[in-house]
Amino acid sequence: MPKDYNYRKQNINNILSMSLEQKIEHAKNRIREFYTTQNGKVYIAFSGGKDSTVLLHLVRSIYPDVVAVFSNTTNEYLEILQFVKTIDNVIELKPKMSFNQVVNNYGFPLVSKKVARQIHDLRNSTDNNVASRNLYMTGIKRDGTISKSFKLSKKWHKLIYTDFNITNKCCDILKKDPFKIYEKESDLVPFVGTTIEESGLRKMSWLTTGCNSYDKDIKSRPISIFTEQNIWEYIKLNNLDYCEIYNDLLDDKGNIIVKKEVRTGCAYCSFGLHLEKSDLFELNRLQRLSIRKPHQHKRIMNLKNNGVTYREALKFIGVNNV
Repeated sequence: MPKDYNYRKQNINNILSMSLEQKIEHAKNRIREFYTTQNGKVYIAFSGGKDSTVLLHLVRSIYPDVVAVFSNTTNEYLEILQFVKTIDNVIELKPKMSFNQVVNNYGFPLVSKKVARQIHDLRNSTDNNVASRNLYMTGIKRDGTISKSFKLSKKWHKLIYTDFNITNKCCDILKKDPFKIYEKESDLVPFVGTTIEESGLRKMSWLTTGCNSYDKDIKSRPISIFTEQNIWEYIKLNNLDYCEIYNDLLDDKGNIIVKKEVRTGCAYCSFGLHLEKSDLFELNRLQRLSIRKPHQHKRIMNLKNNGVTYREALKFIGVNNV
């Protein structure tokens, strides 16, 4: 492990409990460091979400001319698209395939990336994935040891035999690939607005490299140690405009019709949807979409793979009333 890994791991709680002012200064120092080491050949990966809105403001408070780059995945909330249009100096990227085409060609994003990859390999046997398929079905690795975390749950065995396909390719095709192409053509590297609160993978990445990574995957994540509370405090402190999707939708009397989105991401993705609440008091993200943007929701639910609609595929995994 890198020499600073143990320090970050041992002091993570103290680092996360730093004041907002300290975190802002820390972020600005990381921004200056990264900008200088890359000779100013940088861009801001801008999603239109609250985290990247804070990142944009921080970077441009020091270097106002840094370009922002937005990847229109064709899987965006309409509110996000509208908000991005209000920001100056933004380049919009578009993927080679739309979300509709990904669904038609590869399948639906169901359950999780991990399960979708497992189902794909199990349904598409080759000489090169024999060991992987055996691992997914039995949990037995090449050396004979058992790894339960890689064994496909019996709950999802039924997906191996469905008429429709499921896929883990969405993120690569719709978001990652356009950025890779842009970076290759522009010779720029990104500031990215991710935080370690979001996932264990991002936490581990930060523990390993810190906010700035100069290895093969060169990028700066200067707000890594910001909490969600810090993000909203920063927005309020600087009176920043942000996407309206983070506000509750109200009726004429001020009553909540549908709750705000806590995270935006891809609007039509159903990874993890089967774990979300869906009753009279809590709606899952696609149910919320059906209230805010019913025409958009209807179009998406009628997308097909091998003659099966998205709604039918969701029902098959236990997600009803969407």
